[in-house]
Amino acid sequence: MFFAEVIIVLVAFHGVNCEEQKRLVFHSSEDIALEFKTLRQEIEALKVNHTNDIQMLQSSHAQEIQMLQSSHAQAIQSLNSTQAQEVQALKSTQVKELAALKTEISVLKNGQGSTYVRWGKTMCDGNGTEKVYSGFTSGSPYDVEGAASYVCLPQHPTWAKYKDGIQNIGGEISGTESEISSIMNTFSQNINNQDAPCVVCRSPRPTTVMIPGRKDCYPSWAQEYTGYLMTGYTGYKGGSDYACVDVDPEAVYHGEADQNGKLLHLTEVKCGSLPCQEYPDGRELACVVCSK
Repeated sequence: MFFAEVIIVLVAFHGVNCEEQKRLVFHSSEDIALEFKTLRQEIEALKVNHTNDIQMLQSSHAQEIQMLQSSHAQAIQSLNSTQAQEVQALKSTQVKELAALKTEISVLKNGQGSTYVRWGKTMCDGNGTEKVYSGFTSGSPYDVEGAASYVCLPQHPTWAKYKDGIQNIGGEISGTESEISSIMNTFSQNINNQDAPCVVCRSPRPTTVMIPGRKDCYPSWAQEYTGYLMTGYTGYKGGSDYACVDVDPEAVYHGEADQNGKLLHLTEVKCGSLPCQEYPDGRELACVVCSK
């Protein structure tokens, strides 16, 4: 076959001028063997390079897989931790709710419970407390002689026997305004000259107490609300008891007119017979209503 190709080439170039003839190079068997050897070496080098590339790729993939597995494991661990915390918080909430429910059921079965007035508010909030009624903080006017405590008149009264018109044959009762000096406003909003509401609340716990001079309850007592101790102004003719007015008070709708009536003032400490170290002179007193 090799010689036939040579003859064809010679015939193809026969008759061509010497200047135009191309020189034909014939490889010897040694050259061909050398070329085969070179090709084999190149193939082997390619195989080695290919193997190295595969190993590098496998190593890179292994590292990526390891990183993904580690990241996935951390994510699972974090998720498990978060879920465990949520389950624990839910269990804690459920335990508290169950305890409150048991207390309320026990109260309903045994007819237990206690009531208190929340001065300055229209609603009873939290601790399983229910609203009995809401109304208006009332009492004898500040300029009328005679002692009368604060009372919570209902918003919608019902009447027995009565006669309209002032006969001046008994005591008087009026609504109550808050008198808050601009020098010291302890509340969350300005309630000066605002008529004060009230609400009567029933706690499922059998004992309720107002503690003057504290903003929080003693251990094992449930807090109903906290506020400031208020009363009539020193020198008023009308006597007054003390009332614990909610720290976040509301106002009677359209009750901003300065009409006085019974009044509420912050209560300041007068030390001396009270220990001044514990009760500094002139300091306004907080209060809290607690139940158990």
